[in-house]
Amino acid sequence: MSITKELGQSEKVAIYETPDNELAIGSTLGGPKAACIIKATGAIQLIYSIDSGQVLFGTVMLRHYASVTGMHLTHEQPGTFLIHPEHQEHKYALPNGVGVHETVFVLSGQPGTDGAVDPPGVYLAVELHNGTDEAVEMETYAYADLRGQTGHDVVAEYDKTLNALVAWNASEPDWVRVFGCSEPPASHETSLDHGKAVADASPGALSNKTEAPTDPLGALQHSHKIAPGQTARFFYVMSFGSGRKEAARNYKDCPPAAEALERTKAHYHDALGRAVLVTPNAQVNRGVLWAKANMMRTMIKAPTGWCFVNDPTRSNNSVGRDTCWFAYGGDFLNPSFARDSLLAYVRNQEKSGKVVEYYDIRNGKTEDYGLNINDNTPLLILALWHHYNATGDKDFLKEVYPAALKAARYILSQRNAQGLVWCTATKTSDWGIIGWRNVIANYRLSGASTEVNSECHAALRTASHMARVLDKHDESAELAQEAEALKTAINTHLKNPQNGLYYLNIDIDGYPRTDVTSDLVFPVMFGVADEETSARIVSRLSDKDFWTAAGIRTTPRDAPDYDPAGLVNGPYGLQGGVWLGCSFWFAFAAAHYNPEFMDHALSASFRNFSMDPRRNNTVPGQFSEWLHGETLTNEGMMLSPWDPPRYLWAAIEGAAGLELSDDSLSLRPRLAPNWKWMGVRNLPYRGQRLTWFVVRAPDVQLYTNFHPQQSEPYQAYDEDISAQVEAGLDSVCAMGLRQGDKLVLLAGNTGGQTINTSIRVNVPLSGAYRVRIYESLLGQWLDRGVIPAERLRQGHVLQIERMGFSLLEMQQEV
Repeated sequence: MSITKELGQSEKVAIYETPDNELAIGSTLGGPKAACIIKATGAIQLIYSIDSGQVLFGTVMLRHYASVTGMHLTHEQPGTFLIHPEHQEHKYALPNGVGVHETVFVLSGQPGTDGAVDPPGVYLAVELHNGTDEAVEMETYAYADLRGQTGHDVVAEYDKTLNALVAWNASEPDWVRVFGCSEPPASHETSLDHGKAVADASPGALSNKTEAPTDPLGALQHSHKIAPGQTARFFYVMSFGSGRKEAARNYKDCPPAAEALERTKAHYHDALGRAVLVTPNAQVNRGVLWAKANMMRTMIKAPTGWCFVNDPTRSNNSVGRDTCWFAYGGDFLNPSFARDSLLAYVRNQEKSGKVVEYYDIRNGKTEDYGLNINDNTPLLILALWHHYNATGDKDFLKEVYPAALKAARYILSQRNAQGLVWCTATKTSDWGIIGWRNVIANYRLSGASTEVNSECHAALRTASHMARVLDKHDESAELAQEAEALKTAINTHLKNPQNGLYYLNIDIDGYPRTDVTSDLVFPVMFGVADEETSARIVSRLSDKDFWTAAGIRTTPRDAPDYDPAGLVNGPYGLQGGVWLGCSFWFAFAAAHYNPEFMDHALSASFRNFSMDPRRNNTVPGQFSEWLHGETLTNEGMMLSPWDPPRYLWAAIEGAAGLELSDDSLSLRPRLAPNWKWMGVRNLPYRGQRLTWFVVRAPDVQLYTNFHPQQSEPYQAYDEDISAQVEAGLDSVCAMGLRQGDKLVLLAGNTGGQTINTSIRVNVPLSGAYRVRIYESLLGQWLDRGVIPAERLRQGHVLQIERMGFSLLEMQQEV
């Protein structure tokens, strides 16, 4: 049973509520210019500056005392955390009858049309509500570690014009941070006395001095007398900038907390309303919503442009493969971000055509580990093509095609005598592993890798499509021929005749390595394996030695090199840990062959984040990196930026069946055996917003607001009215389409019990409508006759079986 409570509709307002003693750590929140991590206590653990690439603040925490007695006020009973996509709340009660409500968030509003973004601002908003019959006097002390993770040479001053502490490093005078409050403090100081911050008795008035050397702990004191039933509201802001002047300007430009939170909420609300997936499995719906939220938290605007780093708050590197995979989901959430982040790799492409491994987002410095070929090179071609297919931006395609062609020709130049793409690396780890598992210590994976050869086949085929669209037909024909030749070489030399699967690789020494790993998914995903082999691979990867209750292991449990915790070859679990991204790759690959396991892969992996967060070292709704292969506790970063977009992509292009190409759009929804309905709404595509839903009524029937080129039998409507359709209960997902005087409404139940509810539509209706309903509970169509428009506006009563649906077709007659 999950310790965390889920609030709101699974696809819209998924909020998590958990006792404040049941987290191992709090949310990782971010905006274009700042990021922060929250502790298990609700205090801020650290604040990171995007532009400097430094943690400029350490802990920021509050301490409350009774003014008269000086007694420390602490909550003796567990409080509550409310975890939202863009902020985290902490509610608890003090022994003096005051209820405390803290809200932490990073300012992140909608970027301007000129590309301008909000200044860096991390907020800690506080409400103190007096629920007693007498006035309460109390002191609140806010403490901030002003050094963060910078050098031990921090200098601080109190700025009376800002009513805030300002600090910088003597060796880095441009790393200026500001710590202030909406109310002028009663007193302030910097100190080395960390014991004061945990004292049982009130520190009293602070010294108003800022003389603490090297590692100052900043402190602000605020006094409040709160009348019965009244609330004191104030907020702290942590900001920074390059130099004193910019830091002060950024601090002053941070709006009041209420306005800042509303601005941030509005930005998230708009983004989370795109690419909405609804299925009978509420965990999958929440997974898609929270995947988008996690992606929003990691999109940053660095000195080099829009990007994300591979380890938020701990790295300043943007990694090529991660950026390419991000675009696969980002094209459905924020296509402009996907475009800009991909163009960085076009700009940084090496003269040879090879794509770099990563670049430093502060200065653009690149690294390629000295490999002659890598997975970044084919993946960039694939991601550029995906972006074109999703946006239809032909100018973009023209801009990037020279880089894609150069990359394709470089791939062709790295083949061996067998026609396989060949990595010549003889070292280990980053300098000797060609693919995504490149941080395994003392391990080499070079030569002819099935993973990278599969990606290169798809990249060559993709480059051929690019050339065709741009009327470069000779190049298109050449690249198509080379793609087929590589596919033939892979199936000739890299296929294992003993088991019908593929080798992991042919090593640099010429020895085939037969290791059976999760990397088998690549020839399925990238069109190398035929149908029979693909089905065999999906079946093998579905076996119990690969699977856990939280996702797929990278190496099966019975393998000789199974290492679930990464104790042998580095602490990354790449030979037996559960890497969530692999589960999402598998979900995409399995959708065509085993939709039931697709459902399991998407739901089980996401559910684990909220089941027991303290034990599992996870945060509800937050995609962590990798899990111990046995205990299923998170052993990696708390927010993995590359996993959420893969989840969104697997859900939209795997489960929901969207298939993109340059000249057509196909729909082949993959309903799991226990799914009788599914839908997607408001999906960005080439300047349109696509909506569709599919039901078993009893045959599969598809309803859309567009005309797919290939699909199940479908009915097309003009207008998506889902935003105006309501179904009453949080467990019910409602959608609707309209064409003139004809409407179709879907109400799908995500709950485990039959429910009674009503559906109503808030669009202009007049006269009367002939209504027929398909009830999955009954498995047949029912004619409800002619119903006045007024009754339909008030709501039509439905009974929906567990995980079932009701479908209403309405035609105006009067």
